[in-house]
Amino acid sequence: MSTPAGPGTPPPPPPYPPSPPRTDPPRWAWWVGGIAIPLVGILVTVAFGGKDSGPVAAPAPGTVDSATQPASPSPSGMPSSKEPEPAPEPSAPSDEAPSASASASPEADLTAPDGYAKALSTMWGLAPVPCTQHEQQLIDLDDGTSRTEDENNGAVQEPGGAELLYWPDTCTGLGDYQLRALPNTRVGLLRVDAPKSFDSCRAAAGTGFGALALSERNDREERGFVEGAALCSVTDKGTVAMAVIEHISGDAVDDVSVSGPLHVWAATP
Repeated sequence: MSTPAGPGTPPPPPPYPPSPPRTDPPRWAWWVGGIAIPLVGILVTVAFGGKDSGPVAAPAPGTVDSATQPASPSPSGMPSSKEPEPAPEPSAPSDEAPSASASASPEADLTAPDGYAKALSTMWGLAPVPCTQHEQQLIDLDDGTSRTEDENNGAVQEPGGAELLYWPDTCTGLGDYQLRALPNTRVGLLRVDAPKSFDSCRAAAGTGFGALALSERNDREERGFVEGAALCSVTDKGTVAMAVIEHISGDAVDDVSVSGPLHVWAATP
């Protein structure tokens, strides 16, 4: 039993308040939480992690042309999707090859030597008419002009300075015109592979040119009367003439026509 305080004695201190009850979760709750939280994270990852996040927008093109940028290396050593353009293939040769006579014929050298004027160029030709008209053609190589007279089995009434005669031989209805140099003239054939010049033409003029059936192609080719060759003459006026055979038309049935350029070097006084 307590003794009442005497006079002058201080009262005792009040008692401490009682401690509040503990609110901490029990120890087993921490174990459950430590297992449940990672398990929830795994489930969320499995549920949403496998879904495609969708296409990614391509970056906007830069101001520099992509053609000027170096190509990016492809993964795994694969070549770039933009292949370099292949080099152009050489063009195939044409099926139509030039004829041997045309390809072998050199260009004409029209240089004039001393004593001769500058070469003049014109045209010449052989143009037969039906033999029933009884005409023969005479060609003057000084200027390429031609004239006709009555046919007389190859005989010439008036040469008139002509060098060539083109006449129908038999007049059987088939191509039978013949070409020859007139008597007392200097005419010869300059072959297709020979130089086309003053000197070579003057030399060829002294070789002679006998009768040739132009309708016989084999005869023409054996004699060298082909496209690219030339008939050369030193005329009665001293002119050196080169009548180039540029075009031949006709066959054994149709009488043959011939045409081409004529180059003449006139002798100067």
